[in-house]
Amino acid sequence: MNKIVKFDFIDVIPLPKGIIFAGNKKMPDGSSKIIFMHYDVISGELTAVTKGSYFLNKFGTNFEEIVSQLGDYISCDSVRLSNGTTVILYPTGEMGVFNEKGKLVWTGDIYYNDAPCRDLVYDSGNVWCCVPARKAVAEYSLTLNKFVMRIGGDNNTSFSRPVSLFADDENIFICDSGNNSIRTINKKTFNVSDYMTFDEPVLKYFRILNSQFVILESGIYEL
Repeated sequence: MNKIVKFDFIDVIPLPKGIIFAGNKKMPDGSSKIIFMHYDVISGELTAVTKGSYFLNKFGTNFEEIVSQLGDYISCDSVRLSNGTTVILYPTGEMGVFNEKGKLVWTGDIYYNDAPCRDLVYDSGNVWCCVPARKAVAEYSLTLNKFVMRIGGDNNTSFSRPVSLFADDENIFICDSGNNSIRTINKKTFNVSDYMTFDEPVLKYFRILNSQFVILESGIYEL
């Protein structure tokens, strides 16, 4: 594995050919400021980008309207749907749905069995999220405003502490930090399978071009 950044990053936005990082930079007076960097997967170059570039890639073209309604734009996860809708979810379970013009049209707390959901991935009109405290991942219908499927659970051994998701055409990939592993859910059969195992908790997985990336407790790596 190749560690690709060595600074203190706090958010990661995968792009078609690169990655945007939000990170902390120590200042001479001892304070810190948020900086934004871009990693080019092809060249391996790391360059500075603007806050606007980070906002655009995280929230879409109406980011100014969306960000004006958020107090914390860093810790939330975000997905953009094909109709222009942007959905955000905080680790506390607070969800916001913004229409194609950036107007907040729905907000509420998303809990499964009294436990907050976190992280989002979009699939076939619905979103999937993790429920770390319930050892589960769940599919949530934005149209019906309710859960329509759950995999795993308190009395199930499929997951230990799922914390983030990634999806391709065939599978949903679940980073299970409790088991130091990535597991998959087949979209057709919903069978759960092992994919990768690490020596430390895995926090995030994604693919760009032909490269795979993981975020572990020790940093972000290209596999």
